Amino acid sequence: MKKIILLLALVMALAFGALAEDAEPAMPAGYVLVSTATQSGWLPLPTEGDSVFPLSQVLPDGTQALNVIHLMPDGVYMEDSTCKNHDCVGEGEVTLENIPERVLGNMIICLPNQVVLQLYTPEETMAILGELPEIPEREKP
Repeated sequence: MKKIILLLALVMALAFGALAEDAEPAMPAGYVLVSTATQSGWLPLPTEGDSVFPLSQVLPDGTQALNVIHLMPDGVYMEDSTCKNHDCVGEGEVTLENIPERVLGNMIICLPNQVVLQLYTPEETMAILGELPEIPEREKP
């Protein structure tokens, strides 16, 4: 009888493990609208750990510009920039919790490189877009 119970428990554990792999990925806590002089796009906040997004562009005057956007599960900050003054880096983190206290609210602005980051909750993103941006599938190890 013990062998049957152990076998049944093992089968159930394997079944739940298989179901967990097929489960929907966790929803991000927010989305970042990244805008430049010529384009814009949405980045979901990572659900686990941090991620870095390098944004390289050629400005209208021909200058090569690079901004390094650092995404966290609850917010975003400008990690680095090729702009001269680095004010955008000094603006610090925008998190879903600190938006009301920040002078720029949900925004980080790099004027020289013409980059604006805006952090939104999923509900705010839905209100803007009418749907949530698609989350790219992660590669399975």
